[in-house]
Amino acid sequence: MNSTHRAAAGGAAAVLLAVALGGCGDSQSSWLAKKYHKIGYNTFQSSQPPRTVASAINRKFKAIDRVDDLATYGNGGGVFLRYPKLVVGVTPYGGGSHITLDKPSGGYNRYYSHVGHRWSAPGSGGWNKHGIASFRGGGPGSGK
Repeated sequence: MNSTHRAAAGGAAAVLLAVALGGCGDSQSSWLAKKYHKIGYNTFQSSQPPRTVASAINRKFKAIDRVDDLATYGNGGGVFLRYPKLVVGVTPYGGGSHITLDKPSGGYNRYYSHVGHRWSAPGSGGWNKHGIASFRGGGPGSGK
């Protein structure tokens, strides 16, 4: 195999690897960074109201579950989207929205007062597509 064929094979392998790692599109974080103003690590800001922002995010990335407590708590509430390995919180901020991305346990803990009545605590691997904890424990008798 000459160097031209090696370079072509290497390029093809790199493209296949990028497609495999990239999945079917943008990650939530990179998509949000393109669409909204990034103000910190996994934190974004929008001039649009929380329900509008949450609906746009949910159209792009279908959530397992959604909690909207804006009617109950007003500016103290928000819209919270649950994904297998992510929690997106969209809360009022001035006339717009503040958007946060957290791993399941961090998002569940951060927004517990909003979602604790509806969501179970995530397992060590987050939630499965049905919304239940993906790890139920272990120890003696586990798996029987």
